[in-house]
Amino acid sequence: MKKFPRKFQYPLMASLVLPTMLLGMSAIMTYQNLPEGASFLNAWMNMVGQVVPPALLLLAVIAPSVRLFVSRVLLEPEQQQTDR
Repeated sequence: MKKFPRKFQYPLMASLVLPTMLLGMSAIMTYQNLPEGASFLNAWMNMVGQVVPPALLLLAVIAPSVRLFVSRVLLEPEQQQTDR
């Protein structure tokens, strides 16, 4: 099996964790609020439709903001290498 370079570790982790969290949290919320006798699958799909679009929009705004904050404020600047 061909493996990915190490530089893709965080994007790969996010691409696996994000769908699991979005679908899993929607399922938990649906199960906790499911009326007696209602179809879980229909209620869950409705909840996914309500949760996923705003969550992805929030991710698209927050992820670059957090990356900018971390790289500019929290991390030391990269050292310029000079060959002498």
